[in-house]
Amino acid sequence: MQFLDGRLVTSATDLVGYLACDHLATLELGRVAGLWERPDRRDDPTIALIQEKGDLHESAYLDRLRLEGRSVVEIAKDGLTTVEALTDAAAATLDAMRRGADVIYQATFFDGRWRGHADFLFKRSDRASPVLGSWSYDIADTKLARAVKTGAVLQLCVYAGLLEAVQGIAPEWLAVVTGDGEEHRYRAEDFAAYFRYVRARFEARITRDADDPMGADTYPDPVDHCRVCAWSPTCIQRRRDDDHLSIVAGMRRIDTERLAEAGVSTLTALAGLSGDVSIPGVLAPQLDRLRQQARLQLHERITGERVFELIEPSTADARRGFGLLPQPSPWDVFFDIEADPWATETGLEYLLGVVVEDAGSPRYIPIWGTSAEAEKAAFERFIDVVIARLAEHPDLHVYHYGGYEAGAIKRLMQRHGTRAAEVDALLRGEVLVDLLNVVRQGIRASVESYSLKQIEKFYLAAREGPVTEAGFSVVEFERWLKERDPAILQEIADYNRDDCVSTWSLRGWLEARRSEAIERWPMEDWSRPTPTSGDPSNGVREWDAKVAERVRDLTIGSHPDEKDEEAAARVLLANLLEWHRREEKSQYWRWFELKDRMTVEQLVVERDALGGLVFLDEQPAMGKRSVRRYTFEPQDHPFKPGAKAVDQATGRDAGEVVG
Repeated sequence: MQFLDGRLVTSATDLVGYLACDHLATLELGRVAGLWERPDRRDDPTIALIQEKGDLHESAYLDRLRLEGRSVVEIAKDGLTTVEALTDAAAATLDAMRRGADVIYQATFFDGRWRGHADFLFKRSDRASPVLGSWSYDIADTKLARAVKTGAVLQLCVYAGLLEAVQGIAPEWLAVVTGDGEEHRYRAEDFAAYFRYVRARFEARITRDADDPMGADTYPDPVDHCRVCAWSPTCIQRRRDDDHLSIVAGMRRIDTERLAEAGVSTLTALAGLSGDVSIPGVLAPQLDRLRQQARLQLHERITGERVFELIEPSTADARRGFGLLPQPSPWDVFFDIEADPWATETGLEYLLGVVVEDAGSPRYIPIWGTSAEAEKAAFERFIDVVIARLAEHPDLHVYHYGGYEAGAIKRLMQRHGTRAAEVDALLRGEVLVDLLNVVRQGIRASVESYSLKQIEKFYLAAREGPVTEAGFSVVEFERWLKERDPAILQEIADYNRDDCVSTWSLRGWLEARRSEAIERWPMEDWSRPTPTSGDPSNGVREWDAKVAERVRDLTIGSHPDEKDEEAAARVLLANLLEWHRREEKSQYWRWFELKDRMTVEQLVVERDALGGLVFLDEQPAMGKRSVRRYTFEPQDHPFKPGAKAVDQATGRDAGEVVG
């Protein structure tokens, strides 16, 4: 958004930003009016890395087009800071279109109010236009993400509208080239109506508040866009200064809205809320959790004292909180991964860090996988080490913090098509233990976030060193890819070691808290999780044996050498034998995660579950079936009439949705 020669000029970025966050439009209007300045985050190495990777992706795609023999005309994009410069660039774009260039790179459009810079225009010789003659142009943009986001398509819609005005006909196709090199095509007309609607909303919003941005009734509520927004530091400070509810750890946007509607609009007010007060639309357990969390955060703010307290265990569900902790074993493994989402087309889990106990002290083992081939070998080595150790010590567990490590193990198994049976054994045997679930359900602490870096402040000294945050480890690994300096890898390993040691220390700290809880709340059921066999059923075992035999028959003496087509085909066919089972595993993993790992409050948030149902009544039977009615707070869910439902408590069929 800019004021150029006395007029407000908007862009596709402004429209997409407005849809992501209404307050962003207020901030940008205030900036162009000279009321405040946008924070300068150009020195943020993570943002700089994303920009660099995006430029490289765009450049690689441009090189690909040139190698295909297409004629490319590039429109200069620098220095477009006046209406005259924009008008000249738009004229140069139209001239290239009239001359029939195959590809126009950095095409510029300007209609006096909207400016647009499409990465690529592609000539369509099979589709005439009133202005150009026997050809017209479609649009494509490159995006570093590996999945197409709504904002990317809407951005192309802005360009499509500007292009239509220039060539006299709307483009037929909009294409997004994602970071993995895949081209995703969409029909422009499928989005035209929605685009016109949101553009009209945006135009009305800008027109209404352009002269008085400070009068706009918006607030910087946290949204997904905050992760990449230059204004994020300003908004975070505003929320803290306002004592906003969003700074309460675990607070959801819908809870913030419900509490504010009930007159509870600050952390301080929530902390002082009586325990017998109910808030419409907020489940009682969720409200109590948020109230207690706010109380602790307020305590630290007032006294400067960092505190935590134990959560009373549930007598109805022993598999929560400290009930998730298995019996410690001297053979336990503590695990943390360093990953780079941009190192390859699919990303790279480049360091699998492991800590094991040696004479009661942590011993760190780095397993490196700094290329796609090395990643596979590192994954296989890690799984083989754990399986071999488990065979000798069936009581061991692999501890991690948060869902990333467990998810990465599953992804690596599917990505490389290897160690599927072993990963299944680890999952069936419940060998992986996520300590974040223990922390969230077992204690509450005076922190804004339950990240490992925040929780470890209760049991470790402050970290030191050049790499202390995950984002910086990615930046450093990218630097290593360019410089190949071993010292960089050592710094990353030191950071990863600290995470692994922190996880090891956390398990010990939680064990001490468990002992305190047992002393405070004597119960009959303070048992540990029951060990579960990771062995497959007889049917699965027989199937695996048949598949292994067929794979051996197909691949004896074969290597996937591109010069030996028959050998390569045999290896490909062998890999396909288990493809469907590998694809189905993610559905089963998700099913068990919802059934066994989540609380009611967590199910409310999950897209493929309904949580917090309250029984209303039972309707007269429809044929042989009775119909039970429930109410629940508004939440996203996939259920429609005819859908089958599963009761989380039993894992059994709960009936069919009829309405």
